Amino acid sequence: MKLFKNSKILEIESSDEYDVDLGSNPTFDNMIKKVDLTKWYYTNKKIYYKHNEYGYRSDNLSDIKDSDYILTFGCSYSYGTGLFYEDTYSYKLSKELGLKNINLAIPGSGIKNQQYNTTLFVNNFIQERLPKYVLYQYPNDYRVTLTKHKEDENSLEVVTQSAKSPDYSKNHYVDKYYLENQGEKYLQDLLIPLYLNNIWKTLGVPVFHYTFSDYFQEYKSKFQNFEIFNILNDSNISIYELARDLSHNGREFHDKVKETILNKIKNG
Repeated sequence: MKLFKNSKILEIESSDEYDVDLGSNPTFDNMIKKVDLTKWYYTNKKIYYKHNEYGYRSDNLSDIKDSDYILTFGCSYSYGTGLFYEDTYSYKLSKELGLKNINLAIPGSGIKNQQYNTTLFVNNFIQERLPKYVLYQYPNDYRVTLTKHKEDENSLEVVTQSAKSPDYSKNHYVDKYYLENQGEKYLQDLLIPLYLNNIWKTLGVPVFHYTFSDYFQEYKSKFQNFEIFNILNDSNISIYELARDLSHNGREFHDKVKETILNKIKNG
């Protein structure tokens, strides 16, 4: 991810491509051995990832003409890794409500990426075109976002990795404040959702916060003025209910997410 001097939003270096085939991912290669290919939905099917002008798997931001869109932030689960675009919950929800799908989910990203992109989006895109609804899917809370200045490009490179990754574990700051003490991790998980909620509340836009895990359970009591709800998958999920990468949640789960958020919208 990069931010140039005149960037309107974090720019993703994404190309339109088919998903990775067998033999390139050890985890996938181990999982595929357990699959009966005669019963697998994705046998002889490939997922095509098409991206908009800023590198997002989304409708074009230039197509925003009025408040006829849903704005989604998240990680690979909301991006739809391993899924056809039409099977992602943000696409399904947008179609059900007759709205455009502006999905700014970034695979492998952390909560700070959502803070950065929200700030940039509000500053550069909304004008008189506020979204109808805003959705935040919060990712793994051990993901740490650091920024490097690229002098040769006059840009900022935004890098997100797990605090537990070998590269980051050598970083004294990450090791001390995300792993050893975890104060920085707790602070971002407490304050960033509050910051994001207050932005849209001030603008009068309904906003929904949720996770696909229980990372934020311990913070729920501290958020008295809004809800961060969990949408959890069945722990006994069949391998055939996973996405094509055999790692991310599949079509049935995205249907569940769509219905959960739709009910939240309908119930105010």
